[in-house]
Amino acid sequence: MKNISFLWIVVLLIACEPDDVCSENTQTTSRLVIEFFDIGNLENTKTVGGLFAVAIDPQGNELAISGEIVSSRDKITLPLNGTENQSQFKLYNNYSVVNDVIQGNPDIITVAYSTTPVYVSRACGYKNVFNIQGFSIESDSDLWMINTEISVNEVTNENETHVKIYH
Repeated sequence: MKNISFLWIVVLLIACEPDDVCSENTQTTSRLVIEFFDIGNLENTKTVGGLFAVAIDPQGNELAISGEIVSSRDKITLPLNGTENQSQFKLYNNYSVVNDVIQGNPDIITVAYSTTPVYVSRACGYKNVFNIQGFSIESDSDLWMINTEISVNEVTNENETHVKIYH
């Protein structure tokens, strides 16, 4: 009985084609990469202390971003919504929670884009390629983000910076 089970597993593995399994190394829909720079010296990256992001859905509700944690860093990756033509995020500078009250300075960004589905493989299906058409910071009385620059319009991978934010 063990030999028959083993033989059955071997037959199934041999019958699989490379296109039947989506490898973890296969590039699927990429996230938007934002890098933060020093407004006083535009060539230098600048760490944002206590950076934290939440997504904002079309109804204005805040949504947690999978894997997002509070940390000081000069780069963040954000998932764009493939079913919409824009995504909004609230990015906090110096985020913390004290006595159940959120502390920090939030700025809201909006990314406008078009979406093109691209076939990857039978196992992986399609991925979305986003073409950034606009990037804005919502005005408030205490902006920590001063200026932005779209450096790469097409979001096809996470190895390059798509948007620069100066603060």
